[in-house]
Amino acid sequence: MAKPERVLRLTGSYYRTEGLSEEAFYDFMSRRHGAECAKIHEKYGILKYQLTQAFNTASTRALLESMKLPYAIDDHDLQIEYYFKDVSSLLAVSADEEFKALHVEATPYVRLDETTVTLTWIEVYLEDGKLVNIDGQGKSLQPSFAEQSDIQIADKPADKYY
Repeated sequence: MAKPERVLRLTGSYYRTEGLSEEAFYDFMSRRHGAECAKIHEKYGILKYQLTQAFNTASTRALLESMKLPYAIDDHDLQIEYYFKDVSSLLAVSADEEFKALHVEATPYVRLDETTVTLTWIEVYLEDGKLVNIDGQGKSLQPSFAEQSDIQIADKPADKYY
């Protein structure tokens, strides 16, 4: 089995605008924003784009609280994940005029001043209910820490798209 390639993930965590209903937030972010952004991301070679914790609503938080897990509960309303191999893809998206227009359109729905982001690499071990990236002896096939963490700094900042 071949060693998997490193894939990076940028995750943005968002709160909806104060007073906006969960349903109105969902309708815009899923039906309009998510669908349109996906078309743009495809154009620039983003591997995967998904809305996760999609959507962190009163009902999903109640379920989580009922499980009595010993962890703090993340209360962001939405997380959006972008998967890519090279930061140039993500930088190209940030410069796209349609992408910029979609983010301006989203300002009545999202509190950008409280948005947080993380950039990580991902390691997949179970996909579609099947073990992946594990050899016959049960060992990980993932690249070493040195290989995974060898991440080059961007040549330029992201364009202002909001």
